[in-house]
Amino acid sequence: MENKMEKVLQQNFVAIWHHFLSFEISRSKFAVETWGSGNAYLIFQVIAWHHILVMTDQAESKIRDEAVELWFKLTKTGFKTRSVLTYSLISSLTSLSIETVRRHVKKLEKNNWVSYSKKEGVKFSPSDENNKFLADVFNVKEVSTLGHFLDIIEKQK
Repeated sequence: MENKMEKVLQQNFVAIWHHFLSFEISRSKFAVETWGSGNAYLIFQVIAWHHILVMTDQAESKIRDEAVELWFKLTKTGFKTRSVLTYSLISSLTSLSIETVRRHVKKLEKNNWVSYSKKEGVKFSPSDENNKFLADVFNVKEVSTLGHFLDIIEKQK
């Protein structure tokens, strides 16, 4: 069964799809520049996704500013979760080899983005500077460009 937005995309494909690809290219380019390679970006994206999934259990608001505040707080204090992000799960989600994942996680750890232990797996644990960049620069750009793309879709409805 086709959902509403899929129908909008099907009926307005030419008018919309190049904007989607432009969003993806722009985001990917900025991410590759930030994390150093496409593989590192894919791996970091999975780590950030895991972090925000765990964080949503404690979020009481849907507002971005409050989510960012909680993001900063939980990055410093940590949170209780039984969800462990392993090399094999990252490998499965990215289609990269476990060894490639391991090497890139080591680099991310060296550059103060993550931590790793056998017990706790891969955890998002950036330096204050990295966390600030992610929340105040990278994500702001993502939200802005995604919002622009969604505006384009809305006009096609």
